[in-house]
Amino acid sequence: MTDYAPMQAPQPISDLSDDAIDWQVLLHSGNACAADRARYQRWCQLSPAHAEAARDAEALWQDIGHTPTAQHVQASPAPRKRQWLAGIAASLMLLLAGYSGWQQAPAWLADYHTGMGERQRITLDDGTQVLLNSASALSVAYTATERRVRLQAGEALFETTPDARPFVVETAHEAVSADAATFSVRRDGQVVLAKGEANAGGHALAVAPDASAQTAWQRGKLIFNGKPLGQVLAELERYQHGRILLPDNKLAALEVSGVFDLNEPQALLRTLEQRYGLKVTYLPWLAVVH
Repeated sequence: MTDYAPMQAPQPISDLSDDAIDWQVLLHSGNACAADRARYQRWCQLSPAHAEAARDAEALWQDIGHTPTAQHVQASPAPRKRQWLAGIAASLMLLLAGYSGWQQAPAWLADYHTGMGERQRITLDDGTQVLLNSASALSVAYTATERRVRLQAGEALFETTPDARPFVVETAHEAVSADAATFSVRRDGQVVLAKGEANAGGHALAVAPDASAQTAWQRGKLIFNGKPLGQVLAELERYQHGRILLPDNKLAALEVSGVFDLNEPQALLRTLEQRYGLKVTYLPWLAVVH
């Protein structure tokens, strides 16, 4: 953020909006001192544009959690920058609620779980290999007649072994049954069969033609071929702390292709900036793509 600089050229409105939000983050962080508040007051008085940016940022911050007001701000004929600032305010509120919810989730009571950005390989009692993806949780309930596991969060890749007992993966939406097969299952219900035979909800599954790309996360990669930017960012968000906000619906439809390293999730955003001419504004626990 910038402070008093009387001889500098006029600052672009978009930069002023960024600075104004930065000030609000600082002032509400609990770490601001009297000198910081005095600097903020001087910044607000630099020009009418500075004062307007400050008022907008203060109003947006106060609107967090007040849905009718936030809707009015987003619906008003304001500049595009101000619209995504409203999105930032809402996302900060959702982020705090969501992170707190995950910290207290029953998934932590599962037999196996991984943290954000972590992958873990597990060998079950029957020899079945399981690779848990980022922020995932799995509970195991083997009996004399059935090998049942419950995916309580995230995603897992299973390489099952032959056994007289059926192997069943239970999610929030359905149950997937397989034997001597390789397949991945996500908590949201997505199933990708890479080898063998499996069925979900009574329907036989076919080996996915792009199974290698869809399960590339097991090799520490994300592979996209003509995927909408909105989907790409939603996938990336699963591997890092914080939210990624994309307020422009037209931009969300931009087709993206590439191979990205999960060990460096921030590099994906930098690559998108360079390759597709995007801009990313970073705030605490939040990245805004525009």
